[in-house]
Amino acid sequence: MVGESALRRICAVTLAALSFCGVTVASAGAVPLVPPGGFRLSASNGYSLTVASFHKPDTERGEVLVLAGTRGAAVLYFARATVTDTSIEADLGQVGRIDVNFEPTGEPRMERAQCGGRPVAVDSGRYVGTVEFHGEQGYSEAHATSVRGDAKFTLSLVCGGGPRSEGVGGHSPGALLTAHGQTTNFHFEARKNSPTRVARFSASIDERRGSLGITRGISAEAGPAAFDYDVSAGTATVSPPVPFDGEAVYRRGPGKSTSWHGDLTVDFPGRADVRLATPGSHASLIRAVQNPSHPFRLP
Repeated sequence: MVGESALRRICAVTLAALSFCGVTVASAGAVPLVPPGGFRLSASNGYSLTVASFHKPDTERGEVLVLAGTRGAAVLYFARATVTDTSIEADLGQVGRIDVNFEPTGEPRMERAQCGGRPVAVDSGRYVGTVEFHGEQGYSEAHATSVRGDAKFTLSLVCGGGPRSEGVGGHSPGALLTAHGQTTNFHFEARKNSPTRVARFSASIDERRGSLGITRGISAEAGPAAFDYDVSAGTATVSPPVPFDGEAVYRRGPGKSTSWHGDLTVDFPGRADVRLATPGSHASLIRAVQNPSHPFRLP
């Protein structure tokens, strides 16, 4: 799955979207045999497509979240939509469209959030109509006219950040390097629990195309040499593996000054060759250790 940092940023966008809707995820299970409010289907190139819809009570004003994910990569799309308890209609521009109606069976199916909690009964029916998805630059495609309802994604949005165990500062043998871009709005992380441990990298980027909000995330792992650091001296060099390319160097200067430069780029799903060491970007290096037994995942 995508790295923890990228997924946390994706979930932050998701939860912000729900707050904007003026609804709560918990209300999805308030009435027995409600439609699940979303669905999941397979897409090309190893991706799956998960859709969740939300609307204000007594209106058709709503939002739709579309998550395209595979191992090590995910893209979240957020768009306004026309939503009722039994229908979802959303124009995703060049990315595609969703126009479906729910056909109930009257039979219950128990769904539970990935983080656990009380099971919720939803109708086991299907969404029928048109689902068209075209990932930018051809990273994935999905087409369907009928798909079983699925509430797991919606329910899992209440899981928060999931368990996390991390220590920072002190005499930690590990390190965390972060970099943020202003112009391209990217976030990059490199972390290693000690000089001899595996190096983990993640990156995400936020963008808007017309009325469509997009957050893309990517992650990768490599051997210890891919992230070399000396926290005391304030220096670090990263050379992550594919889908990253190139390297970048961090140096802490006098006072609070820092430098972050190099030819490091990454290919996000749907957006290739994004520079991660741009002029005006900011970086920091701290001591840190993270417990890898507490991964953070979306359904």
